[in-house]
Amino acid sequence: MATIRKRSNGSNEIKVSCGYGVDGKQRAQYKTWKPEPNMTPKQIEKEVNRQAVLFEEACKKGQITAAVKFETFAEQWFDEYAKHNLRKTSYERMRQLTKRIYPAIGRLKLDKITSRQIQ
Repeated sequence: MATIRKRSNGSNEIKVSCGYGVDGKQRAQYKTWKPEPNMTPKQIEKEVNRQAVLFEEACKKGQITAAVKFETFAEQWFDEYAKHNLRKTSYERMRQLTKRIYPAIGRLKLDKITSRQIQ
């Protein structure tokens, strides 16, 4: 469910809850929407509700992702997927590689990692 909060500068903040993270904290996505200067209050209300619905759908489809750091994502992947679906030797080898990978790109957010950094 999207929550809309009117701000003092005339814009609106839309907040969508995205569940809970690995650390147990609630995750949310935010979007700011600013109305056109010539819009009536009724038009503003209608459009902000439409924007909230569109933003919520985009978050649920995964088009809008939280800014998660690579190390956090990788640890979650190891726990939820790799441990159950990979052979023991493959899992252990990937765990060994994390000692080299985390210092290099562990601090970067997923959406900021480039192919050059991966190479």
